[in-house]
Amino acid sequence: MLLLKNKGFTLVEVMVAAGILALIMAIIYGAFAGSLKTMEISTEGGDVYRKARLILNHIAQEISCAYLPAEQENSSIQYAFIGEDREEDGLPRDTLSFTTTAFPVKGPARGLKEIGYAITLDPETDEPALVMREDVTPDDQVDEGGDTYLLDAGMWGLDFTFYDARGRDWERWDSTASIFAGKLPQRVQIALYYKDAQGKPFSLTTTALIPMGGE
Repeated sequence: MLLLKNKGFTLVEVMVAAGILALIMAIIYGAFAGSLKTMEISTEGGDVYRKARLILNHIAQEISCAYLPAEQENSSIQYAFIGEDREEDGLPRDTLSFTTTAFPVKGPARGLKEIGYAITLDPETDEPALVMREDVTPDDQVDEGGDTYLLDAGMWGLDFTFYDARGRDWERWDSTASIFAGKLPQRVQIALYYKDAQGKPFSLTTTALIPMGGE
């Protein structure tokens, strides 16, 4: 009668099998972790994009309602559209102040108000942030007064490009200066600058058309 003997695995075979299993698990974990990281970056990028679009639409709407009367003599209000070209840390940090007929942030009433946009440091994070200044009681200083609202923290740059009726682009615009003859630009390109996970800046842009511009 033939007897069969049970043959077990040697220590070397067990170690080889364990090594192969560990390698397979490492590959699977690496792929899984990479997928999670990609999903996380994609989600963060999508959130930034959606938030930026809302802000761009809001700014564009305010600019589209920019207002300058034909005559400003003997007025206690400074009707103006003043955009300054500035740069800091290698990124644009433009400012813009103007009078507009857009709806105010506070209150349902529609009427004349002063608006200002600028990049400042967030006191909580000490990082650049976009703020909006709104003054619903316009006076003789278009770039001062009113309440300031934080629109978005972590915004590293703000850039405005102004276009006149002939399509020429300007880095700055001052309706109180003789070169602009008390006129509004015909359109304004708005660019918001953020930084990605690697710290590289990227921008999102839109354009606001001004019905009263270029006249």
